[in-house]
Amino acid sequence: MTPSDLDSIARALTATGDVGARIVIDATASDAVAARHAEWLAQGIHVVTACKLGQGTALQRWREIHAACEEGRTRYGDSATVGAGLPLLRTLRALRAGGDRIHAIAGVLSGSLAWLFNHYDGLRPFSGFLRDARAAGYTEPDPRDDLSGEDLRRKLLILARTAGFELEADAVAVQSLVPSALAGLPVEHVDGALPMLDGPLRAQFAQAWKRGERLRFVARLEAGHAQVGLESLPADDPLAGGSGIDNRVAIWSDRYRNQPLVIQGPGAGAEVTAAALLDDVLALL
Repeated sequence: MTPSDLDSIARALTATGDVGARIVIDATASDAVAARHAEWLAQGIHVVTACKLGQGTALQRWREIHAACEEGRTRYGDSATVGAGLPLLRTLRALRAGGDRIHAIAGVLSGSLAWLFNHYDGLRPFSGFLRDARAAGYTEPDPRDDLSGEDLRRKLLILARTAGFELEADAVAVQSLVPSALAGLPVEHVDGALPMLDGPLRAQFAQAWKRGERLRFVARLEAGHAQVGLESLPADDPLAGGSGIDNRVAIWSDRYRNQPLVIQGPGAGAEVTAAALLDDVLALL
């Protein structure tokens, strides 16, 4: 979407006059669109979005969005930005509104990576599972977008900030699964180079299997420290379960200090994401 397109949208929104609620629904992954969210909110236009680039990038942008909501007396519908509409953000807000304090959050927040590590058995090459996931539509066309952990970094930033930890964008340490040799390849050469993932992941799987543990790609916030990466988890860990493309998130707080609150469900897919957008729109109306 070009700047002129966005300018046309802005003119149309401001020209409608007093016709009731005005709502922008942003289902793009466009940074240029996300950069307009605060502007629209300040003008009295509600924003409902699945785009993580509004609240999951620079802390200044996050602050501008929330300040604009107060200025324009508007609301920012963000349920679809993390967990494809699972009640994650609303639960964190409800806990804090009731006086609870969040201490830690940990989650399997990528549907594609959840599927991969739920199915990977250490026998067949990981690259084969990755191709299966791509063919099923679970990964991006360039699977490095999923394996890099950048998407999870944005999701963790949104969760952390909602929980009261106003982290800067570079505060999250990300352990990418993409080796540098694979990261630098043109996209047309990626498929043939995927087997370079196989050896390192087979070794990590073998070590986890010997300990009776399971590999999961986890986003974790604890004691103000945020990180994203592959972890070997005991079988009874709250994040070790799940199946398919399920997201699974554990929340520790004053109320849930020893036994975390766990939220689980499908974390990807057009239908659940669209439903989350519609829920936010209906809540505004």
